[in-house]
Amino acid sequence: MLRDVSKWERVGYGRKSTLEKEELISPEKIHYLIKYPRQFKEGVSWEDITELIAAEIGAIFGLEMMSVEIVTRNGRRGCLLRNFVKEYDAKMTEEGGVLLSALVDDYKELQESSLKDMELIDAGFKIMKKFVYWETIKSEFIDMQLFDILIGNQDRHPFNWQLLFLETGAKFSPIYDNGASLGFRFEDEKLIQMVSNPQEMNKYTEKTRVKAGIFEKKKVKAKDLLTYISKNFTDEFNQSIQKLVEFDLIRYSDFIQSLDILSEAQKDWLLNIVPFRRKKILEWIGRDDQ
Repeated sequence: MLRDVSKWERVGYGRKSTLEKEELISPEKIHYLIKYPRQFKEGVSWEDITELIAAEIGAIFGLEMMSVEIVTRNGRRGCLLRNFVKEYDAKMTEEGGVLLSALVDDYKELQESSLKDMELIDAGFKIMKKFVYWETIKSEFIDMQLFDILIGNQDRHPFNWQLLFLETGAKFSPIYDNGASLGFRFEDEKLIQMVSNPQEMNKYTEKTRVKAGIFEKKKVKAKDLLTYISKNFTDEFNQSIQKLVEFDLIRYSDFIQSLDILSEAQKDWLLNIVPFRRKKILEWIGRDDQ
């Protein structure tokens, strides 16, 4: 049974977002944010659940993730997220897009440029190298690229990561807003079709495009991004790939099997697509999955 947080105090509505949100305080005075899955005129969305699953995948991968729990509030299901700004007692926090826009002169021009593919990726990372906090966040930022490709995250724009400013200095925030991933719009019929057809699974994986935490609207091919960072950030890339090699598929499988909230079709899909994508990424870069 899901925890009911209907009686928790609402203290706000969160930052502007495509998802409906409420800021809550628990009886223990801990600050949270609840996000409700989007309602579409056609089709389904289970992105509150994929937010939960992506958080576990990130934790298995070895990343610092935002705490996620599926709950109910006033009869509605949503994902409950612990406020990491309060958790870390940060003096200030700011989204990457805000910081890049303010601190890197060419950022706005990049968003409006006509560049594509490798040229766009190169221009994007030249912007990142100019960012005063790049050396502080570089390792986590590269990790995030591998993680997003693994889960097929469609929406890692530069406002979907933050810096926390602590007394000890700047820190890359826990990774959050991962729900637009893992086939979150696929109905059960589509999931069954995909799992039963390896060619469809392969097509879905091969066409992966991402925003790389740099581009607000543009997307680049995941394979191109992997090629670029492998050549230009070799040490960080190799560390991330090693995390992928060591990804604990048994722990992941046990977690998926434990989720009663999933349909059998969703479970079967999730048990297949993440190992499949992991294997494909390693194939793309010429690595064995052993």
